[in-house]
Amino acid sequence: MTNVRSANMKYQLLADAYAKIEATTSRLTITRLLADLFRQTPKPIIARLTYLTQGKLYPDFEGIEIGVAEKMAVRAVAQATGESQEVVARQLTHAGDLGSVVQALLGKGKTRRSVLTVDEVYDGLDRAARASGEGAQTSRIAAIAGLLGRATPAEAKYIVRMATGKLRLGVGDMTILDALAEVFAGGKQARKELERAYNLTSDLGYVAAVVTEGGLEKIRKIHVVVGKPIRPMLAERLGDPGEILAKLGGRCIAEYKYDGERLQIHKKGKEVEIFSRRLEKITDQYPDVADLARRYLKATDAIVEGEVVAVDSETG
Repeated sequence: MTNVRSANMKYQLLADAYAKIEATTSRLTITRLLADLFRQTPKPIIARLTYLTQGKLYPDFEGIEIGVAEKMAVRAVAQATGESQEVVARQLTHAGDLGSVVQALLGKGKTRRSVLTVDEVYDGLDRAARASGEGAQTSRIAAIAGLLGRATPAEAKYIVRMATGKLRLGVGDMTILDALAEVFAGGKQARKELERAYNLTSDLGYVAAVVTEGGLEKIRKIHVVVGKPIRPMLAERLGDPGEILAKLGGRCIAEYKYDGERLQIHKKGKEVEIFSRRLEKITDQYPDVADLARRYLKATDAIVEGEVVAVDSETG
């Protein structure tokens, strides 16, 4: 759904909303600001805008991150502003935030040449994220500098933060779901249904696109899909066994915990993907587990979860 293009939304609207969100700590205010932003967002780019607001370009399980190191971003800022890298680095040391540095530097210069759209910013960041091989570093710097050269100071602040993985909005996924429910699903009481869809797909942009197009009727049809990890249920820590018993009504069954790594294994035919508890694709780290899944999982399609534990073959 993120491949559809719409050049109608100015990135300035996004930057203005982010500035207002950053200026408050009230979750109710943040939800209202996000809801206002979603109301202005064309349907074809709702998924992209949702990812950007999460500080990413894709869901975590896709494994595509912008990955611009701060030193590389300093070079991009220097290139876009005409300042030396030394000046930019010195101001970064003083300010502690490269986004604020580029905002200040561009604020002293001439006005921008053209209007940036959300799609153009997303595509530029995507080029930086996908750059690989010889010349990748130069390509990343060029992609970021190209956006900064056209951006207003306020826009540049959030472009640099996005590029370096430091958006700093303080917006949680549940707050985004609250705003989506308010705008597209009849109110915050629908949040639980959106949360269920998110838990099953681990893809907030996809959930946003579905609810925008079809409301709760389409959301209710979302189901588990092999290849999209399910968000894990994580245990709540308690202080001692007495608290645990009280929480569980006085009776419980306990078992030994094998201390390894939690895995979620998805098998579709002969294709196997393995995801971590943080929904990162880690198939390459466990080729032996992938081979075992192909060999012993008899179902054509399957999702299984477990703990992988290193065992000494000689001592057991």
